[in-house]
Amino acid sequence: MTSRDRFEDALASPLPLRVIPVTKAAFEPFGWLVETSDSGRPANNGTAHRHDIHAHAAADVRPGSRLVTSIFKAKQQPPTSAISMLERHVNSVQLIMPLDGAGHIVVVSRASADGTPDLSTLAAFAFSASQGMIYRHGLWHHPIMAIGSDARFLVQSWQDGSAADCEILAIQARTLTVMA
Repeated sequence: MTSRDRFEDALASPLPLRVIPVTKAAFEPFGWLVETSDSGRPANNGTAHRHDIHAHAAADVRPGSRLVTSIFKAKQQPPTSAISMLERHVNSVQLIMPLDGAGHIVVVSRASADGTPDLSTLAAFAFSASQGMIYRHGLWHHPIMAIGSDARFLVQSWQDGSAADCEILAIQARTLTVMA
């Protein structure tokens, strides 16, 4: 498929994409669900509770890259928005954790053998304001979609400042449908 074909597909009538509540099991093919729940252990002489999220293996770190930590301020979007692009960080896992807000929608797709999105795996999940995620290396995803209110997110990924840090691709538009 050429770039022109992909662009023309992106302009076609939107297809529906159901948004379902996130669970650890449903999200596992795409990455790790981040939430505190009852896990963890006491820390700081008993004045805090520590929740380890994900231990980065050597494979998570690309030579010459550095861990970049950012705060994103996301504007509220309608939960029935149309999406027409995906991005991925082929050389890094990526942590996204809300700091406030009312919730967010996460749209993800695994990569096919040629590296393009495998749209047969395209999925949309509703996250609460206390749930975040870590995307697997090379996972295609839509940018942050805050719903219910504007929100701030803590974002971490390994970057080297090259174009390989973030790849963006147009897809045929999908209109989100939130499950009641």
